[in-house]
Amino acid sequence: MLLPEMLWRIAELKKHECETAVEDVMYMLIFYKFMEIRVHLVPRLSKCVYNGRLEICPSKDWELESIHDFEVLEMVKEHITAAVGRKATSNVTDSWTTTEIPRLHLCRLYAASILYGYFLKTALFRYRLERSLDLTNLDFGTDAYCQLPLSEMSSFGSKYIAFGRTNGPNSTSTGQVSCSLGKKHEKLRCYVMGFDPETVQMCAKPKSKEALNLIERHCCALFGDENTGLLETDNSISTSFASLKRFVLEAVAYGSFLWDAEECVNAVYKLEEN
Repeated sequence: MLLPEMLWRIAELKKHECETAVEDVMYMLIFYKFMEIRVHLVPRLSKCVYNGRLEICPSKDWELESIHDFEVLEMVKEHITAAVGRKATSNVTDSWTTTEIPRLHLCRLYAASILYGYFLKTALFRYRLERSLDLTNLDFGTDAYCQLPLSEMSSFGSKYIAFGRTNGPNSTSTGQVSCSLGKKHEKLRCYVMGFDPETVQMCAKPKSKEALNLIERHCCALFGDENTGLLETDNSISTSFASLKRFVLEAVAYGSFLWDAEECVNAVYKLEEN
């Protein structure tokens, strides 16, 4: 009677080892992408805080922005403005203004920005696919209007950050944007604004459990205790808006690179559906 249980246990261990190896490969692909643009990932938070103040130097903003197409970068800058509270193009004086932020909020902001980067990559892929199939050449007769959807992408259930705005789950639309859907050169931003809440959730949700695990592992490695992996404390950290912008830009890039790694690995190994 023990033999079937032993065989099942061995199979489970082998499966776990395989999943861990696949996640490690995906992480190395992400790490390689960062190395290509000469950006070092922010180390564990406790190693960046000196006398209660968090500063990240050099900022590497240009390198982190260079990975995005122009239209995508505009949406990333809107996200930074909503998440950080300052425009991405703020002057030097504003950028180095000190602010206080709880560790837990910073962790949630980082995780939400990873999902936003993943979301933008998925949306861009859908956009280019539809353009290549010439679906936007369909004759709708009259110009259609797409309404700015509710921001349904949450940072682990507490904040809703998408499309450069922060809303609650019951927020109303902030306005309408006229989008000529029948025109060939529909802008990416207008295309994304046409998403309903379900499509937003679908694009922001990692397709594989391996990708989801990598987000959790990376956030734990950055914000968690070295032994437990749990958030050490929820005390406030003194930092600058420039460092917050660096955090957000890195997280968005991480989400974008995660999408690439997931596609690359899934082409040769079937990832577990999330």
